[in-house]
Parts: sequence; C-alpha cells; structure tokens
Amino acid sequence: MKDLIAKVGRFCENHVEKIVLGLAILISVWLFFTRVAFSPNMVAVKDKSFSPGKIDTHIYEEKAQELSAEMQRPKGAAAKAYTPRLTAPIDPCDRVIAEVIGRPLPKGFAGLFDSPLGFIDVTAVPRTSPVVASWSAESDRKYRLPQIPEVADAKVSRIRAAAYVPIKEISTQTAYDTGTSEPNDIDLVTVEARFDTAELYRRFTASFNGVDVQKEEWRDPCLAEPTFAAVQLQRQERLEDGSWSDWQPLGRSRVESNRKLFEVIEKVADLPPGGLDVRMMQFHPRMVKLSLLQPENYQIASSEEDWFPPSFYDKFKDLQRKVEAEERKEQREQDRGQDDRATDNRRGGDARGGAGGMQTGTRGRGAQTGIGGNTGLRGSRGTRGGGGQTGDPMMGGATRGRGARRGGDDQYGDMMYGMPGMGADGRRKASTDEVYFDLREEMLAYNVDLAKKDKPVLVWAFDDTAEPGKVYQYRLRVGVFNPVAGSDQLIERDLGKKDQVILWSRFSQVVGPVEIPEMVYLFAKNVQDKTKTATVEVARYKLGYWRTEDFQVRPGESIGKTMDTKDKESDRDRDRNRRMAMMNPMGGPGGGPGGRITDPRGEMMDPTMMYGMTTDPTAASTPKTVDYATGKVLLDLVEVNDWSDAPNLKPRMYHDMLYTDDGVSIEHMPASMTNWPRDLADAYQAIQTEKRREPKPFRAFTKSATGGRGGGMDPYGGGMYGPYPGGAGGAYGGGR
Repeated sequence: MKDLIAKVGRFCENHVEKIVLGLAILISVWLFFTRVAFSPNMVAVKDKSFSPGKIDTHIYEEKAQELSAEMQRPKGAAAKAYTPRLTAPIDPCDRVIAEVIGRPLPKGFAGLFDSPLGFIDVTAVPRTSPVVASWSAESDRKYRLPQIPEVADAKVSRIRAAAYVPIKEISTQTAYDTGTSEPNDIDLVTVEARFDTAELYRRFTASFNGVDVQKEEWRDPCLAEPTFAAVQLQRQERLEDGSWSDWQPLGRSRVESNRKLFEVIEKVADLPPGGLDVRMMQFHPRMVKLSLLQPENYQIASSEEDWFPPSFYDKFKDLQRKVEAEERKEQREQDRGQDDRATDNRRGGDARGGAGGMQTGTRGRGAQTGIGGNTGLRGSRGTRGGGGQTGDPMMGGATRGRGARRGGDDQYGDMMYGMPGMGADGRRKASTDEVYFDLREEMLAYNVDLAKKDKPVLVWAFDDTAEPGKVYQYRLRVGVFNPVAGSDQLIERDLGKKDQVILWSRFSQVVGPVEIPEMVYLFAKNVQDKTKTATVEVARYKLGYWRTEDFQVRPGESIGKTMDTKDKESDRDRDRNRRMAMMNPMGGPGGGPGGRITDPRGEMMDPTMMYGMTTDPTAASTPKTVDYATGKVLLDLVEVNDWSDAPNLKPRMYHDMLYTDDGVSIEHMPASMTNWPRDLADAYQAIQTEKRREPKPFRAFTKSATGGRGGGMDPYGGGMYGPYPGGAGGAYGGGR
C-alpha cells in the first residue's frame, strides 16, 4: 500500500503541469456550457425574456422579416416620406424627444438656436399650486428634537505671559499668522470640558432617521447629521459686596479668523440672508467644525511659559519644576567639580599648565570654563536657562531656552549615556515632552470621525478679556443647529422650539473662582520726616517679567512715571561682554582694552560676533521704556500709633500713606514692610522673587504653530504645538 501511494505521488509530481492543464480545460468547458451556451442570464425585450442564444433568433424573426418584405415591395408602391429631425416639426410624443423635451418643436432642433426661451408665455400668471403642494407635503412630517448630551468634567486654568497679540482685527482675509500681531502681556483663561460626540450622532440619527421617526418615509439622513453651532463660554464677576453678577456670554478670542462667523444667533428672525440652510453650510466644513470645538490659541512669546488645556497645564508645571530642580542639582555638582579642579591646579602649579594654563571663570550660574584647562565631561552652564557651554565659544551646545529638555548639556550630548533623556547616573531625566505627546492624543485630526469617538471629545474656549484685579467664575455649553428650525415639522411637545436656531446642551458645572492679579502694584517702603517724602516702589508686569522702580513722592504728586530701562540693560550687557571677553585665549584674561576681544591678527572685534550675534538676543523681551504710572496721587503722610495684630500685640508707630485715584475715594497703605497686610507682603515677596529672573529671548512667531492639524499635534514636526524651534515652543523651543 505504501509503495502504491509513493508511486501515485511520484506520478503526480512528474505530471503536475499536465494535471493542472487538464483541470483548467475541464473548468473552461464547464463554464462555456453552463454560462455561455446555456446561460442563466435572460434579456428582456418587450415584456419577453430571452436567453443570449435565442435573442438573435427573435430579432431575425421580428425585424429582418419586415426589412426583407420592404425590400421586395414593387417599385411603383408609395414609400414612407422621410422627415428631417433638424428642421422639420417634432411632436412632443415623438420618441426622439419623449421624456426629454415636454413641448413640440415646430422648427425642429434648429429652432432652439433661434430663441431658446421663445416658448415662454410672458402673459401667463405664475402657477403657485405645485409649490404650495410641495410645502404641504413637507409640513406633514413631524420630528422629535434630540436632547443634546451634557458637558462634563469642566476645568479652568489661567496663564499670564507675553504673547503675540493682534494689532489688527483678525478675519478670514487677515489671518493671525500674517504679521498682524506684536508681543504684549495677556491674561488668558482657558475653560475645558468633555463632550460625547458619538452619543450626539446617535441621538440625531434616532430623531431624524431612526426609530423615533413616526413614518418610515419621513426619515431623512441629511437631517440626521448634526452640525455644531457654538461652544459658548459664560462668566460671572465678583462684585465689591462679595455677590456675583449675572452670567454674561463671551465672544471668541481675538486670534480666531472665524470670529465673526461664530457669533451666536439663536432666533430664526435674526438669521442673515440665506437663512438657516446657508448658515449650516458655512459651519459644515471640517476645519470650521474643528476650530469651533478646539480653537486656535495665542502664540506664547515668553520662553518660560506655554499654553495647555487645564487638564494638562498642571502636569506641565510639575514637570517644569522637576526640570529646574535637576538643573540646579547639576549646577551644584558642576560648581563642586570646578572647586576640585581649581584646587588640583593650585597644587599642581605650572606643571599642570603654567601661567598660560587653565583659567576658571567666576563661579555661579553664569560660570564659564577657560579654554586652556581641564574642561571635564560637562561644560559649565551659561546664564540661567542657557545650554551647557565649553570654554571654547565655537564648540559646545547651542544655548537653549529656559524650557530646554536637558538630555545632557556637555559637548558630546546625550550620546555619552547611550540614549536621549538619560543622565549620567542612568536615570531618565524629567522632561515636558510627555505633556506634548499626551495633548497630541486629544487633538482632533482632520480625518477624525466624530460619530465613532470611543470617549468624549475635549473641547475648550478662551477668555482673553479678563481684567487685572477682578475675580471670575465660568461655565460652558455646546450648541448644535436645529435642522428644522423655522418650520412646523415638530411634534407637539417641541413646537415651542420651532424658532430656536440652536439646540443647547446643559451648562457644565461652574468652575472657579479665578483671580486675575494686578499688573501694577505700589509699595510704601519708608517715609522721610524732614522732607515729608515717601519712598514708593512701583512694580509693573511688562513683556512677561516684573520690573520695579523706586520713586520719591511728596503730597500732591503723582505716584510713578515712565522710566527708561537702558541703564539696567547696559549694565547687564557690559557684564555679559566682560564674561565673554575673559574666555578669549588670545587676548589674555581681559581680552584687550575696553572688554573687547582681540583676534590673532591684533584686530579688534565685537564679542558678540564670536557667536554670530549682532544684537542682544533678549532685546525683544526687554522694553525700552516701562510705564510705572499708577494714576494715583499722594494726599498725605499721617503718623499712626496702634497695636500690631494678634497674637503678638505690641505698640507700634508708623506713617500711613493716603492716596487717591479719582479724587473721591481715599486709600491708605502703611509704610514699611513690617506693617503691611499679609496679602500685600506676600505679593511683594513674590514680585521680588520673579524680578530676579533674567529675561530670555522671545520665541519667534511661527506659521507652523498656528497651522493645520494633519494627524493631530506633532510635537516633533511643528503642527499646532511643535516643541522644536519653528513650532509653537515647548520642550525644545523654550517652553518648559
């Protein structure tokens, strides 16, 4: 048996091509007879069905016989006259124009060129009955309006930073990224919430094309696709007596090109020309829909701040603090390493480099390592927020912003440790990159199908009109167009909404309160009795940083005025140039007279040219003048004797500064920090801490940061929130 099977196998193996060919022939013969010769397909001719094999026989019997009889007719018999279709009259029942032209053509087709509209009777009264019948037929439909899903998980956040603020009104003709903005300070409040778009689509389908439609012939798939109409943000303001004002709706932010289009219109009578149909067509494009749900944000110019929705902003700030802590730790380790190297060099004397050996720069965050010495694996950091610099200015990493991800700041980069983001100890460093990746997952891509989202969509809205010194709270709701507004196609329960253009969801929970800090503070520091003069320090937030100035004020004088900032900036420039000059290996520690650097040929060169810079990179973030004017006038300085606050009750004597801003209400402030109220002292300490930060260069306005969505936020290729330079900032663009 095994031998037989083996023989059969060898036979099949040797003749496999013949076996396949035979099978193919058999299948072809079977197909020919079953599908061609005896085809099951039938052809209908004059209510009769014929197989392909019999259709030719039928045509021969019906037509060929008539033609043969006509040809055999005697020559003397009268023939049927030929009627030309081009110029001869054509009856509307003629099969040539039947169901195409419903009127006679007395001059044939050629007559249509003479007067295409000549058949119209200008004296006839317009017939309106078909239109009335049509409206009557449509009004018979009755639909139940869907309930809009709730808006959930509302959150709020506020950022204060320098941003690119429009100086011209943004519109579809004048986009945000066309050079119509400039850096300015802004308090930007963001309110986010979750909205279930998949549930919205299910409810619309049920109401207009599903089980909730009373008759099947009334089902309309065009009405079953919802069109978003609004994401409306409302706010309340806390009044002086502690109560809240009425809710006020807010418009869209000033950077939105569709701001005018997104204005809320709730009544049919208020719709612009074209009515509801045209308005829904304007809101239907996908990019309009996405920009309504997830509007474009301001481009943040400040290097130390970035915008995120509230649910991501806290994580961003936490990681930012961790990055700063790691940087401070690294700086301390570098300082200790510099101390150790300096000690070794002192012990080694000239044997370690002689008089021309290593020169160590000044310790601290701005320390630089000289070229001739032992640089070590890691170059000392530049100014705060800068990248690591080796002693040679032509080597080392480029300076990064305060938010740079420090995956290794030595001249060799992260390759020293095997993979990006790893420190010398092998642990992964903190980075804000993961926040950008998390937000990417929430961004709505252009090809998104909102009907199939497996979780509620993140939507947000902005308040860019918040005023300093005020307190607000917010709520949010989502609106969808009512597709049958203005008609009677509603069940009796919903007839009250027939003039309502937008179907609203319920409001989200109230979020807040959000306190907007002042941008100008004044602090009475001390009083000179002899001259009856008060020293008042005025602090103003300008271009992303707190700046302060002391003023000597007498009664009757205004507090604060515009001051020039060039003196302080020049001091910082001279200090930076002095540090850079010390790095020059050719000109000695001083680098030549006047702090300038001498090149090998003895020529003088600007220190900034060594870095390819012709101007101070922080110039854009440093205003030439700061307006410290407070609008307040000092009235008097009054001596006060009272007791300090509990529990340490002690007698005290101080001056109380009385001032006014309107000539009616009088305000007062104790002189000296020890007498200030707790909240004022806290504000002063916070400002003093913030103003010690050295200004960083602004991020450049990049078109890619405001541009398309593509597949969502691309944190490495630009997009809306790309963190590399050229994106909207972030981990590699200065934000942290």
